[in-house]
Amino acid sequence: MLAAALALSCSAPAIPPPVVYPAAAVDEQTAKPNPNNADPNLNPPFGPFDVQTVFYIEKSDGKDRVDYGMRLDRHCAPAGDSVVFPYWREFEHPPPVRSHPLKAIQYLAYGFSEQRLVERGARGGKYLVQLKQVDRPILIVTGLGADARCVATAYTKIRGVEGARLDRIFVKVSGFASADYVDVHGFDAKTGQKLVERLKQ
Repeated sequence: MLAAALALSCSAPAIPPPVVYPAAAVDEQTAKPNPNNADPNLNPPFGPFDVQTVFYIEKSDGKDRVDYGMRLDRHCAPAGDSVVFPYWREFEHPPPVRSHPLKAIQYLAYGFSEQRLVERGARGGKYLVQLKQVDRPILIVTGLGADARCVATAYTKIRGVEGARLDRIFVKVSGFASADYVDVHGFDAKTGQKLVERLKQ
């Protein structure tokens, strides 16, 4: 019983499958598919309206990083519950750039303490996530971009600025499963000023 419980607690969360529509389901409100999502080197695979990178975490001990992708429907709205997921994007030996899912234990560092739908509309929505290791909520706003493809933008509090645009998170690694500090990078959505906040670990 105990062994089974431990195995269950260490299992990786299931990544939701891509949303794919038959041609008959496409209407005039449907976003344009992103051709980059059809790259066969991407694992997990992406659907035509998904966003590959909402934000990412980079580390001091290598070029590879953890990207956070998002499943969206044809109208650029979050495609259900638990639709944001972390995965490794490999830059050490390109080309091509490859990706692969996290191992179960890595979700302790890169997983979520919460994620939920806030709002879903006809042309986008709002979604909330909170990382286990970064103590602040992140609001993701989705919608149609200038190129008629789906976009997802992350906002959080950085250096006291509410609603700052989140770009990336940098981790200064100090050893196995430990870090000296974490830097949150973004910019003021109103002024465009770059913002960096250091979080002590």
